[in-house]
Amino acid sequence: MAEVKQIEAAAQEVGGLKLPPDLEPVSVAGQGRRSVTFKASYRGDTVAMKAYRPEFIQSYRSKYDVNIAVFEMSRNRAFRKVPELEPYAAKPLSVIGHDGRYSLLFLQEFIDGIPLTELGRQDKGLPDSVLEAGEVIVRMAELNELHDLDLFYKNILVRQVRGVWRPVIHDFNLMPQYLHPRNPLLKLAFRTGLRKPSHRDYRCLQQWRSYSEECSKQA
Repeated sequence: MAEVKQIEAAAQEVGGLKLPPDLEPVSVAGQGRRSVTFKASYRGDTVAMKAYRPEFIQSYRSKYDVNIAVFEMSRNRAFRKVPELEPYAAKPLSVIGHDGRYSLLFLQEFIDGIPLTELGRQDKGLPDSVLEAGEVIVRMAELNELHDLDLFYKNILVRQVRGVWRPVIHDFNLMPQYLHPRNPLLKLAFRTGLRKPSHRDYRCLQQWRSYSEECSKQA
């Protein structure tokens, strides 16, 4: 009963859920600024169902002239097309509701893992496999012109693959700042090269290291 109420409350945050008959939410997996993610059953498979907050659907249409779900799907696909990056991203599955029949949804592989923050607290620091993978992600993304990913350490999940912890990125709806600078000074900094397109990615990676060090000091 508590889980049903949690789903209903989360659904209200995204303006209600109008779903096709073969898609059913099972639980609330996470809530972010732009969307709410549900663990869901879709045609017999377990998936992550991301429902967008109405204000961000409208914001992305008016500010960027894009459908936020289609945009996220395209960014997710572009990331996974790079062989070195494919292991570190959830698999994109489908966009639902872009024709207005259902709620606007992005279906993605459900990650059976834990938050990076939980692993850091649990192990008194992040394992080398996670930090080294973070470096690969940022470096290879930059080389392939995939800048300004959502790498904030509190948004990252980790899962074990053959006994080794690996980070997994599942949020791709962040609009790159270098494409849409928030002010003229930032636009000038990007244009002149004073600020690199992957600036925030490297800053986020440093936050991973800082968080790991903070956890190790609490051991």
